[in-house]
Amino acid sequence: MTARERLLAVYRKQPVEGVPVGIYSRYLPRGWAEREVRNAGLAIIDYRPVVSMLAPPWHLQPGYLSEVKGAELEVRFGWHEGQRVEARTYHTPVGSVSQQSKKDPYGSDWISKYYIERPEDYRVVQYLVEHTVFRRNDDALEAARADLGEDGVVLGRVDRSPFQKILIELAGPERFLLDLSSEPEPVLELLEALDRRMDEVFRLILDSKAEVVWQPDNITSAMTPPKWFGRYCVPFYQKHGAECRQAGKPYLVHMDGRVRALREMIAGCAIDAVESLSSPDIGGDLSFAEARAAWPGKLVLPNFPASRCYGSKTEIEQLLDELVAAAGQGFPFMLQFSEDIPHSEWQRVVPLVCAHMNSRSR
Repeated sequence: MTARERLLAVYRKQPVEGVPVGIYSRYLPRGWAEREVRNAGLAIIDYRPVVSMLAPPWHLQPGYLSEVKGAELEVRFGWHEGQRVEARTYHTPVGSVSQQSKKDPYGSDWISKYYIERPEDYRVVQYLVEHTVFRRNDDALEAARADLGEDGVVLGRVDRSPFQKILIELAGPERFLLDLSSEPEPVLELLEALDRRMDEVFRLILDSKAEVVWQPDNITSAMTPPKWFGRYCVPFYQKHGAECRQAGKPYLVHMDGRVRALREMIAGCAIDAVESLSSPDIGGDLSFAEARAAWPGKLVLPNFPASRCYGSKTEIEQLLDELVAAAGQGFPFMLQFSEDIPHSEWQRVVPLVCAHMNSRSR
């Protein structure tokens, strides 16, 4: 089987030989060592937005940015303490909102000022949501898939669920959770607007050629506690998970935080996979073995802990053997590199992981 075939088999819960190892494309530097590990079976996990994102988007890259009827987007760059700062401002008929962010060495965005800072900002952001013009990215998705060929899979990326989008991108946890508890009306109106528009997004996705649907929700119970997870996230996953299942598209949700308090509700969600599970030694609170026991019918796709990259060959191989044993027999399993890898260690660790997993049979 090719790398692409093996990953698709796992996502579809079909039999696969051995234990595939995948890596997010953005975390794999290009060059000689990269070619060697791909020849050793490492599969690339790439992603492209199936539909342009709801405004305001997380990224301004091609495929993410949508037109907003009646609004203007202004982007400015500046410097603070030697680091580049990006300021985005949307001007609308009902007011203006702005965000400031920086990029870390791995290219991830870190927000220092959120769009929503006051209760009245919810109304401005709701205008952006309701006037977003979606654009299908079929050609870009097909081009990415053709370029990657049999070296891996291109996931169909969708926007975060409404609760997570406000929490992570638009207001930040302190502002959002305080407003939801003390002054909920504008928050609930924005949540409902986001939910309505995401219904449109999923209709477009289900009609697309995306083979696998990937939602980077970054769930952690520290910020999305059981009360809110059950009220806002579970119904969203139930609705759209059922749609994806009917369309034959595996539905993966990125849950890379502390999920022990949510494990029973996750078990009942109509999602196919908990993707990028983080182990307790990097901030998670549910081991892979516990997750497999809690969610017997779901894929659990663990992330290789970045901190373990500093371990010895023996220590890394012991960890891999523990994961394979916990996966059990008769159910698909793959290991992912889905977080930043220490640059000083990847050329040693990734080949080691690939070689050891290639030697394992299940």
